[in-house]
Amino acid sequence: MDTKIQPVTSSPKRSPYRRHTPEFKRAVVARSLAVGASVSRVAREFDVNANQVFAWRKQYGDVLRDAAEGTCQLLPITVTESAAVMSTSTSVADTAPVSGLLLLTVGSAQLRVEGSVDPALLAQVLARLLP
Repeated sequence: MDTKIQPVTSSPKRSPYRRHTPEFKRAVVARSLAVGASVSRVAREFDVNANQVFAWRKQYGDVLRDAAEGTCQLLPITVTESAAVMSTSTSVADTAPVSGLLLLTVGSAQLRVEGSVDPALLAQVLARLLP
């Protein structure tokens, strides 16, 4: 009987998955969204797989892209006492019932106004929205 004895080799143990913080992921995505940036170069720079960067771009990219383009903005609103006093001091009999619909689209933002609206307040909102 002929027997060959070979050493038993086992595959090396795989290290546990690396866990990255959300801040790290956002930094990688922000770098990959820069003009002229290559996803594979960014992935090599941060020592991650390019497929992982694409997954993070799906997860965080929309928010960062909107912030970088300036499309995501908060508008300041000031409520003055005179507007509140005017709306409470006028009686229902003094005002004529006005109904209607105003739909204003600026870029990807929409302003929809239904019913009666204070003209001064509407003028202030439109002055802030329209360039």
